Amino acid sequence: MSFPQSIVKPLRPRGAQWHGPFEPGAAVSNAGYPAELWFNREHSLSVISAVEVASDKDGIERGPEYHISIARQTRSGPARCESTVAFWVLDQFGLDGSEEDNHVPHGAVRNFWRTVAEPMIGLECACKADEPAVVEDKGDFVWRP
Repeated sequence: MSFPQSIVKPLRPRGAQWHGPFEPGAAVSNAGYPAELWFNREHSLSVISAVEVASDKDGIERGPEYHISIARQTRSGPARCESTVAFWVLDQFGLDGSEEDNHVPHGAVRNFWRTVAEPMIGLECACKADEPAVVEDKGDFVWRP
């Protein structure tokens, strides 16, 4: 599977405890953006690191964004990790200044985004002002319909 050529590459983790990059599954591969799959056996984590161009509800693009998806791997399948673990992963991938934005009801994956353009880091997605937030895990996880 080959991805479109991009000047901006997916972020890679620091530390020897990470294994990868591997080719992500068909759902990610078919999305048409550069992505890599990484595993951390010590913490039972899988992480997809990608570069995407997302549009808001009005079709306005913010330009390329780094996207990190984090899931804990369990015997029964993917499970949501705690915020402390997610923040550690973000540090490992150098994704400071990112925002969490999830749109899967009761999802097992935590999704973090940060624009590539430094002047735009810290601007929140417009969806957060208009969409109701659903809070789970005593406030540790928020998703929007």
